[in-house]
Amino acid sequence: MENAIRILHRDEHVVVVAKPAGMLVHRGMGASRDETFLLQAVRDLVGAFLYPVHRLDRPTEGVVLFALDSASARVLQESWQTGSVRKTYRAIVRGWLAEPEGVRDEALDSPDNGALQEARTRWKVLEQTTVPWPCGPHPGLRLSLLELEPLTGRWHQLRRHAARMGHPIAGDTTHGDRHVNHLLRDRLGWWRLHLEATTLLVPHPTTGEILRLESAPAGEGAIDELWKALRACAG
Repeated sequence: MENAIRILHRDEHVVVVAKPAGMLVHRGMGASRDETFLLQAVRDLVGAFLYPVHRLDRPTEGVVLFALDSASARVLQESWQTGSVRKTYRAIVRGWLAEPEGVRDEALDSPDNGALQEARTRWKVLEQTTVPWPCGPHPGLRLSLLELEPLTGRWHQLRRHAARMGHPIAGDTTHGDRHVNHLLRDRLGWWRLHLEATTLLVPHPTTGEILRLESAPAGEGAIDELWKALRACAG
């Protein structure tokens, strides 16, 4: 695994970790027989039974929370269902957005039955740069560093909304731009999704106090490091 699992917070009711990219939270579609899942890895790490509360896609890294007892799991799941939880992500996307921030309000189809579901994503431009590498018909590669906040929770919501805005997330092999993906692989050896769940704000299941959980100190996360490398290439 590219990065070791890091424990970000633990008390008698919850444990929060930073999930490495490429790891499934628990067994699901596409899982191989012999691979290790985050649920079992963290269980072995802390020596306790865990209750999954939410998940991240396999290629996405960042903050994941588990409950340590069933009562806490129920309370936390209710917090997710009532919209009491806030999650923010950072992503590197193709191109420069015309506006500094906004909300993408576009229904997305369900992978289960194709039905359209309400989906809203808040986005904000943090920085922009141009790397002097020809990409497709363009003489340089324009990239933006975004903060993304899903206001609903749909399958591949951030990745699909970014792609439909015309600014796919770099490294996204399902919804992304293959020219950008191949360029980053060939120039820098990167072949991964440039998306990180950086911050989770959630009411504690027993005290109600808001826990602010971050995958890394500000400016030191995996996406921040990738962005610094791109800025260095831009000169």
